[in-house]
Amino acid sequence: MRKKKWYIGIVGPIASGKEEFANYFIKKYGFGTFSLSTILHMELKKRGVEPIHRKTLQDIGDELRRNFGADVLAKMAVELLNGDHRSVIITGIRNPAEVGYLNKIKNFILVAVVADDKIRYDRMRRRGKPWDPKTWEDFQIVNKRDLGIGQDETGQQVSETLKLAHFRFENNGTLALMYKKIEKFINKFKLFD
Repeated sequence: MRKKKWYIGIVGPIASGKEEFANYFIKKYGFGTFSLSTILHMELKKRGVEPIHRKTLQDIGDELRRNFGADVLAKMAVELLNGDHRSVIITGIRNPAEVGYLNKIKNFILVAVVADDKIRYDRMRRRGKPWDPKTWEDFQIVNKRDLGIGQDETGQQVSETLKLAHFRFENNGTLALMYKKIEKFINKFKLFD
């Protein structure tokens, strides 16, 4: 008997552990993965915009949502994923309209991965991505935009999107603790029954 195909969306503030959550499913359970930011990278590349960093990604995402509807990235993702027969982790969800569209898909679950601000800031400093803020003040600026403070409905809206999650992870501990919580999540939703 063929196993059910799942679409697991992940939302969370910057450096909350979304990538680690996704990697667990990819490595242990063979899920495919797709990030809505892949669409943004493709669009920036098409336009010849360089360098690509967090602000250019946010700006193009806001523009696409403003011009084509706040759910445009989710629609494009589903279209691109149509041929993939594996279960899929969808990352980069940052707007409630994206969730509204994805909720129409059979077997979609939205997971919120959250962590305290100080922990997220420390994680960002350790991971050292070139576009990550280097100071606490810069982190606060980037974090506010990501959460949706001062943004309109087509902008970044992580704080509103978090409220739509079917399951919430507090990720302030170790990776081992996160993995235990993921297994509880798998059992709760009977993902592999």
